[in-house]
Amino acid sequence: MEDRLISWPLTRSMCAPIGDGAAAALLCSDEFLKELPSSVQSRAVKIRASTLTSGKVRDYDEPSLSKVAADRAYAMAGVKASDVDVAEVHDATSFCEIYQAEMLGFCPVGEGGPFVESGATSLGGQIPINTSGGLVSKGHPIGATGLSMIYELVNQLRGNAGRRQVKGARLALQENGGGLASLEEAVCSVVILEKDR
Repeated sequence: MEDRLISWPLTRSMCAPIGDGAAAALLCSDEFLKELPSSVQSRAVKIRASTLTSGKVRDYDEPSLSKVAADRAYAMAGVKASDVDVAEVHDATSFCEIYQAEMLGFCPVGEGGPFVESGATSLGGQIPINTSGGLVSKGHPIGATGLSMIYELVNQLRGNAGRRQVKGARLALQENGGGLASLEEAVCSVVILEKDR
């Protein structure tokens, strides 16, 4: 709170620093995976849903772009928000974790602040969010941001996250947005991953 003010009420420490970074993911069909050695198959993570929504000029009472993307992803995956074990969300500022907890359905709209403050989004909480530390902690390498979030979630689902590990994580959600269209992002992606092997 004592750091240099960027845009009230956000201080420099509440805003993700832009940085360099890289991330990659290998994707294959289920048929191709079955041809690979069992040691590879056992590490596979399934994409249950992948949605992409575009921004628009919207009224203040219309659902946000991330809510629309999440609702579509939940329907595609046949799950609900309460089924998710761990999430990585686009927190370009500290406020975004509070906002996205609401938009992704982890808590009721208007209760994100108390929800986060209660520890519900911490490791060991109801729905750990940004176990990687989030963008405010690790930086925001624009082009690599989304895949860096996927990388964290894959490590969680494989049980390879070390001290950040969410016990028993089987279903993970990634939310990433970018650009600007009126009041919100120009585009939003929500991906649901599952460890089913």
